[in-house]
Amino acid sequence: MWQAKFLILALLLGGLALALPWLAYRRLKSLTRKHGRVLLVRGISGAQAARIILLRGKIEQVDVDETSLAITDYYSAFEPAIKLSPETYHGRTLFDVARAARLAGHALQHRDRRLGSQSSWDSFMILWGNGWPFLLLAFIFMKEGTLIFGLMTFCAIAAILAAIHAAKHRNIVDAARRGRAELAAANLLDGHPREEIDDAFTAACLENLALPYTRTWWGMLVGR
Repeated sequence: MWQAKFLILALLLGGLALALPWLAYRRLKSLTRKHGRVLLVRGISGAQAARIILLRGKIEQVDVDETSLAITDYYSAFEPAIKLSPETYHGRTLFDVARAARLAGHALQHRDRRLGSQSSWDSFMILWGNGWPFLLLAFIFMKEGTLIFGLMTFCAIAAILAAIHAAKHRNIVDAARRGRAELAAANLLDGHPREEIDDAFTAACLENLALPYTRTWWGMLVGR
């Protein structure tokens, strides 16, 4: 009896953990539909916003690059550089600027030695997002005697990784806060209601939380 209860609890926790990126993505889509096409009143692009933040932060060694690779819109601590997709690099919507500002905020964290291993963790979560369906299948096809143990182990792994990913989200929020503060100090967010600005930077943070869904093969198959 207790095994059945533990299994149900594990399945619930594991299911919630696996659904977290999808839920973040649905919230992101909702915000994008609401304010995603609002152009920045000041008229600067995402790349210009990132460069302004870097200049205000007195960070000269970080480049802002346009890239068309499969993975874009991230801060590379190893180069160091901000890698923007063409849409973000040239985009002039409030959401494009907020996304670039959040990434520039990671450069500010790097300057202050508060970045940690965020880039490596994001890469790992993308790998996990692409690999967990195969891992789940491997556990499902285990021998009957070890099936329950395998499923509980899988759910425990999923729950632990989701908890760590959610905890590290504070680092993402801090980067967005730093980038937003620099843009606000330069009066580049003037002319927008508080709600629009809040939603834009919330969306910029949710993009990271949704990585294990948006950057996966099955996420593309399921559709967005």
